Amino acid sequence: METEVIDIESLKFFTPFQSLTDKQLDYIAVNAQVVQVGSGKTIIELDSKSPNKYLLLEGTLKLHAFDGTVSTIDANTERAKNPVAQLRPSRYHVSTSSVCKILVLKEDSLNTAIEQSEITSSFSLNETVLDDEHEEDRILYELILELQQGNFILPSLPHIATRIREIIADENSNANDIARVIMTDPAIAAKIVKAANSAMYQRHKKAEDCKTAVVGLGTKVTTQLVTAFTLKELFQTPNKMLKKRMKKLWEHSIEIAAICYVLAKVTPGFSAEHAMLAGLIHDIGNVAILNKAIDHPLIMDSEKHLDKIIDKMHAQVGSSILRRWDFSEDFITVTEETENWMHNGKEQPDLIDIINMAHLHSYIGSPKQRDVPIIDQTPAFHKLALGKLTPKLSIKVLEKAHEKINETKALLSL
Repeated sequence: METEVIDIESLKFFTPFQSLTDKQLDYIAVNAQVVQVGSGKTIIELDSKSPNKYLLLEGTLKLHAFDGTVSTIDANTERAKNPVAQLRPSRYHVSTSSVCKILVLKEDSLNTAIEQSEITSSFSLNETVLDDEHEEDRILYELILELQQGNFILPSLPHIATRIREIIADENSNANDIARVIMTDPAIAAKIVKAANSAMYQRHKKAEDCKTAVVGLGTKVTTQLVTAFTLKELFQTPNKMLKKRMKKLWEHSIEIAAICYVLAKVTPGFSAEHAMLAGLIHDIGNVAILNKAIDHPLIMDSEKHLDKIIDKMHAQVGSSILRRWDFSEDFITVTEETENWMHNGKEQPDLIDIINMAHLHSYIGSPKQRDVPIIDQTPAFHKLALGKLTPKLSIKVLEKAHEKINETKALLSL
């Protein structure tokens, strides 16, 4: 490494120095260090608590964020006007992508320069107000840390769904035991009876009570329906500003669940109810994030900020919730791989293929269609039964199944 002294005119390019006098800048120039660093060298470690500030004079820096995203900063651009990765602990691992010149400023240098000034401004680099983008990143970092440390409040699976799962796990249980648990919640019991008598499940004999409904549906389908019915109560928020967003999320989940049900029906090897439940829970992480947003007005009041937080965290939060609920691994993977359009797991189709194809079909005719791949360009299309058809015929099959989709949506809206 070689060092040199920077001139005060060059310092004026950087935002932290633009309100300083020449006298202050002289002090900074003498006490700061200009370091030349070769390509591929680390400048700041992830989680670093060093008080030093780093400003890029020449070259390009690469920033590896704590969430895995990568970005760059080029010298003499708007991004280079502020200290690199200035929040502490650092949320980035910063390295050089080329030979770089970096201004290293010790925290005391700036404070001392200000104290020696006749200007009474309370300006301090540590107290510089962060813009919305940086504040949003700080909140995101805090939320991910909370999640990793077990301090992020996750919703619990409704009690009745948990009890039913426990009863099913008991080999000695029967339809009577299951019906008894369901009847502790009259609203859910009524829904199970309605489901058994719906167009989707109606048998020759009408179910007059909960036990008959359970027998007609079977224990596995009953369990999945109880879970589906109780999930609706989680898509709630006490905050008036977020109610519309939560309602939209529930409606989207029902839409995807209904299409999943139909796709699973025409694809061998799938349980339609299993796929339907996967569609309902694929965005469950968003529920927890929306409720967490209440604590942070900045992200709650901005669709842009909220969308970014959800985009970065929904997979981690969703998988954490389902692990807590002791759901099977295929459900957990769904929360992690939803909208990974190029997912190509095993040769045989899986739940992720069903979910992704449901999304692509739901986007047909909407503005979102412009932002996603053409259906027949995805691996999922060719693995599902509809993939044996042309994309147009595939769409027609679902159009003909529109009544069945509406029946499913009506069932989930009971």
